[in-house]
Amino acid sequence: MLVVPGMKLRILTFVLLPMTISAQRFTFGVQGGWPAQTPLGLTNKMPFVVGPSVEIRVFSGLSLETGVLYHRLGRGYDSSAFAYPANGVTLNSETWRGSALEIPFLAKYRFLSDRARWRPFLLAGPTVRRTSITTESGSSIFGNNPVGLDFRTTKTTQWNVDPEFGAGIDFRMGRFHLEPEARYSYWGAGKTSIVRKNQVAFLLGAQF
Repeated sequence: MLVVPGMKLRILTFVLLPMTISAQRFTFGVQGGWPAQTPLGLTNKMPFVVGPSVEIRVFSGLSLETGVLYHRLGRGYDSSAFAYPANGVTLNSETWRGSALEIPFLAKYRFLSDRARWRPFLLAGPTVRRTSITTESGSSIFGNNPVGLDFRTTKTTQWNVDPEFGAGIDFRMGRFHLEPEARYSYWGAGKTSIVRKNQVAFLLGAQF
């Protein structure tokens, strides 16, 4: 079969066009940031959030965002001493650390035109979250009797589906997008652990 050069170009365009449209629907990036308050109360380790993200465009203005975010919740230490038993002293110490992995499923709506250099946006949806808290506690008793020691390590892991809301601004520079945002999330793990129930995080996303 004879195929003229113009026909070849049409065939190539027909094959590549669906791939181009599909690629325009997916945007990949990375997010990172820090919480407004320490998730575990007093801590000597800086908490942070970081992870990859994927955005799927539904139509102009509306998209779905997901990914995997790692939270380092921090590490803390506390100690106390009191007179017990009789003619003795008890020293207590406790160390805790926490982390979490989350997969958000967020609807994201951008205002203004696609051609605008900056576009405010809102997002909301559920987040699947796995929270792990490790606690190491110990007590030492000093007195007339031999020293008594007691050390324990406990780890709790919880799965929760929590609501999340946020707002930010999308700054566009060609195909590159820079998105600072503030995000609120309710942590169900806070019902039975030392994690804060209500948390706000400041994130900076980069998409391409």
